[in-house]
Amino acid sequence: MSNGTPLQRQVIMLLVAGAALGIVYNSIGLAARPPRGIRWLAVKTELPSLEEMAPPDSGMAEPGAETQAPDAGNPPSPAPRSGTPATRTGVVAGRHDGRTEAPPAGGAGTSVVPPAGAPATPAGSADPAPGAPATTGSVPEPRRAAPLPFIPDRDQPIQVQVATVKLFFDARAALFLDARDPAEYQKGHIPGAIRLTNPEAQNEPARMKALPVEGRPTIVYCEGGACEASLELARFLLDSGFRKVLVYMGGYPEWEAAGHPVERGSGR
Repeated sequence: MSNGTPLQRQVIMLLVAGAALGIVYNSIGLAARPPRGIRWLAVKTELPSLEEMAPPDSGMAEPGAETQAPDAGNPPSPAPRSGTPATRTGVVAGRHDGRTEAPPAGGAGTSVVPPAGAPATPAGSADPAPGAPATTGSVPEPRRAAPLPFIPDRDQPIQVQVATVKLFFDARAALFLDARDPAEYQKGHIPGAIRLTNPEAQNEPARMKALPVEGRPTIVYCEGGACEASLELARFLLDSGFRKVLVYMGGYPEWEAAGHPVERGSGR
């Protein structure tokens, strides 16, 4: 036993020294930009949610809204001719037609005064074509696609939910990256998504440069749940100069369960 004790001590010392050097080297790698180490502990990361972020107040009117407030800087209209009721010239049914519009009574609604000798036209209706039957009622506005949410420029990933992911998918307004391995990708993925793992992104800079970002945000996903591959890839993308990187935390299983389009095979 006395002969083996020094050897055992030397082996233990070597193991402890090797572990300490490994921890120090890994910590230096994690602190590097981009990080190149291994996270020892699985820590649940709470990312800010895009759906909970309020867009900045741009001061612009919502699309389709009509501006009815008069311009305080405009000069006053010339006085009406003698014997003519006080009227004002305005835009009727979205066009300049030179008609005169009487001021609203009691502040509610407007009434259009037709030229002398012309038949009265109900307010809010357009002139029918010659020979066409008269119609009443307003023309419904065309349906508009749902607007895409504002994405702030942050130095950390932002999580996004399946409904918002579907908006970007339908509008083709985002680059989708699948951070899973080839076998999982071939079983099914979001159509058009490019497969790219974090190790591949770090070791193949040419693939990173070839990504067709084209000014769009990037949505990264993997298997959802406890899968950290998408989050690790998103962090590396930000460290590499990418902006507006979103992480779809639900991942491909949630996308497929929601009945959204899927694609199978090697893809891209």
